[in-house]
Amino acid sequence: MRSRFGRQVVLERVLLVGALWLLGGRIGLVAGAAFVVYDLVSRPTPRDLLVLAVLLLGLVPLVVLARGLPAVEAVGPAFAEGNLVAHYLAGAGLALLVIGVLRDVGAGTPGAGDGGPGAGGGAPGAGGGAPGAAETRPPGPGALPAPPEERP
Repeated sequence: MRSRFGRQVVLERVLLVGALWLLGGRIGLVAGAAFVVYDLVSRPTPRDLLVLAVLLLGLVPLVVLARGLPAVEAVGPAFAEGNLVAHYLAGAGLALLVIGVLRDVGAGTPGAGDGGPGAGGGAPGAGGGAPGAAETRPPGPGALPAPPEERP
């Protein structure tokens, strides 16, 4: 079981580097390799990756402004080709955003001891779990309250 997990991690890293290489050329290859080294050395949490992604994406408008805004006629695909630093920052930020979200979702898979299906738990009041047990996880930020039950 351990070797399967190790192969899966290596495969994920190879796919990441390959995808970044395909989409970003040599810069993508270097960025992918740098991320793999960063991932091996510091073991970032999904939140760390999301914060780093937001910072990289936040740098994009600053890089564009530092270079100077183009004339209205020049705004188009050629403008992005002429500002490759912003282009690569945005690509790296999006890649980290996707990785952070996937790791965050993967860490919260049901059945992993968080009261999801297969863990013996269930929704509060649904008859699952131990009687009188309090829910350990607060509802998410946009959760709507359950409608009141109608009794005949």
